[in-house]
Amino acid sequence: SFQALIGATGIEGHALAPWSAVFLAVACFACGLAAVHAYDGFGALRRSLLAILLIGGAMSVAQYLLAVNGLWNLAGFGSGLVGLIVGAVVVRLPFYRLEGARATGSSHDDEGRRRPLPLLAVSPYVILVILVAAAELVPVIHTALNSVLIRVYFPEVSTAYGWVTEAGTGRTISVFGHAGALLGYTCLIAYFIYRRAGLYQPGTVRRIWQRTLRSAVPSSIGIAFMVGMAMIMDHCGMTHLLAQGISQSVGAAFPFFSPLIGTLGAFMTGSNTNSNVIFAPLQQSTAALIGISVLVILGAQTTGGALGSMLAPAKVIVGSSTAGLAGREGEVMKKTLPYGVLIASVVGLLAWFVIYAA
Repeated sequence: SFQALIGATGIEGHALAPWSAVFLAVACFACGLAAVHAYDGFGALRRSLLAILLIGGAMSVAQYLLAVNGLWNLAGFGSGLVGLIVGAVVVRLPFYRLEGARATGSSHDDEGRRRPLPLLAVSPYVILVILVAAAELVPVIHTALNSVLIRVYFPEVSTAYGWVTEAGTGRTISVFGHAGALLGYTCLIAYFIYRRAGLYQPGTVRRIWQRTLRSAVPSSIGIAFMVGMAMIMDHCGMTHLLAQGISQSVGAAFPFFSPLIGTLGAFMTGSNTNSNVIFAPLQQSTAALIGISVLVILGAQTTGGALGSMLAPAKVIVGSSTAGLAGREGEVMKKTLPYGVLIASVVGLLAWFVIYAA
């Protein structure tokens, strides 16, 4: 989704990362509070507040440091991994050990019989971290991977109403250093590791390709058409016209609505990626017309899109089926909708405060 934000706006990731990480940190804490409240109300919030502060704080710091240092491909995964590590420590605090024993009836002897997670199972994630870190932080590797670039020159385009898109090159694509290429290298290395370990049966490669195509082709087609629609809207002046209308309608209140627009985009399209493709250029143009910080607004946009994923019907259907709640998707959405809108509103208030009051 962050790559989509970069591609849709034409702004470098180093500029977009700080405010995106700040707003996502706020959402991280708020989602933790919302999950606990949804589980067992305010009583559970009081008992879990220390854990939320420790785990949320660690995740927020990890994500910010990774994002602002150019490792935004690892920011989400890295913060989640740090959260798991800190969470494993927190649950061993005396207070939570006692609570856990009361809830499950387990003892210290039970913990000694638990099997540790094999290193083989997490090896793809370790490989991904090493590859991305090397590709971004080691100059020799970074230069080698980005030595082959694709640049396409586009001629000037003008509409009958006088809207002109100047000629120029599109966004540069690094063939071997793109985020998708790094994921591809990780998949290949992980495949050979698992194959050498004897974990694959005959016909595994065919099944991998079949499942990959079934899941990737529909989403890829959707993203391609979303990007095409967004570019057509931008090149014919529709995005600018919509931005003018929004700026005139809400004016100084626009920062508050920015994350809500991102949330709506994810709800409509099913993902933060698609939300950023469609609405990030609109928010960028609106912020420029109003004369406020584009970077703050885009940070709020992608945060709202991330929050909107909990409300997207497509993801609710998948999550409900996985949790054994197939056919009860309406109940799930009814439960999550107030939390999603409330958290997006909090982010909107923070964005407004940063722009006008800070």
